[in-house]
Amino acid sequence: MNKFVYDLPCFNSGGETKHMRISYALLLLLVLSGSVYGFTFSVVMTLPHSPIIPKDNPQTPAKIELGKQLFFDPRLSVDKSLSCNSCHNLAAGGDDDGMAKHLEQRTIRRSAPSLYNVAFQSVNFWDARAHSLEQAITEHLLDKNIMALQSENKLIQRLQSIKGYEVYYQAAFKHAKMNVQTTSKALASFIRTLVTPNSQFDQYLNGDKQAISANAKRGYKIFNDYGCMSCHFGVYFAGPAPGPAYQMGDGFYELFPNYLGSDYDKKYDLTSDDGRVQVTGDAADRYLWRVPGLRNITMTAPYFHNGSVNDLNEAIRIMGKVQLGLNLNDNDVRDIRAFLESLTGEYPEIKLPRLPDTHGLSLQVK
Repeated sequence: MNKFVYDLPCFNSGGETKHMRISYALLLLLVLSGSVYGFTFSVVMTLPHSPIIPKDNPQTPAKIELGKQLFFDPRLSVDKSLSCNSCHNLAAGGDDDGMAKHLEQRTIRRSAPSLYNVAFQSVNFWDARAHSLEQAITEHLLDKNIMALQSENKLIQRLQSIKGYEVYYQAAFKHAKMNVQTTSKALASFIRTLVTPNSQFDQYLNGDKQAISANAKRGYKIFNDYGCMSCHFGVYFAGPAPGPAYQMGDGFYELFPNYLGSDYDKKYDLTSDDGRVQVTGDAADRYLWRVPGLRNITMTAPYFHNGSVNDLNEAIRIMGKVQLGLNLNDNDVRDIRAFLESLTGEYPEIKLPRLPDTHGLSLQVK
């Protein structure tokens, strides 16, 4: 996985900051690649209605429908009590509202982030250990602390016991087998539809200068002037999204805390989990995290990797102190919050699927 080094602190909402692994040369590369491939790159961009789709997992209606069924089906968990939606509630912000860590008989160290717009990330999990959405889903399906089936054989046995799924897998994958790969591909296909475009800020970028408030405009300026944009830029405000110049698996990270030693470290337990070093074993990666996106941030409390902060204003103050070394005043906090509020987009309408019956399901799939 490629790494890019950029030594500026950053602002973050649900996460943290680092000596940025990117350079202005990379930004130039993105701009130049955009002109070659026929799209325009800028530091801030409107959110597309769809992410780039991987060639090995093209979107189809049948695959998306299967993925939606699997997403809401608790029978994918060992005790048939937990669905994907249990920790990523799509009726709310697509995250866990801080509840995942408190699930009975499960040990989950980190806050479950929102799945809305997650397909615009180049790596997944707080520590960036998954280089694709499909890889992250496979890990979830087999993780002993999440779905807890722990082996592909057990997962497939569970799915095969639900006879009604056979026709859906056949429609989605034709001759491919029902296995963890096809299951992960179906779930990823559905998750890639979870996009929230047309926020007030998108409308502002598209030319409607009245789409955001005066406070939000000031907050946007402060956000840029203080250096927050060095980490939180692009369509997802999380750095480069996957595309021609920046591929899935190319990590974009930040150090959090960037300034160690503030009272916030102990108050919110910011340093007991040292992040990406647990994946790489490289001491230089201590306290390094994937840059989290800021879209819909007002809907996704609690904040940070450990879900320790419930109030967005407090999260903004913390970010100012531990990332930028600044004591933000109340006006700064108010205006930055107004800007962040303008990043909430339009949520897609999601109709609950009818799940296949355990004993068989008679239906016609076109």
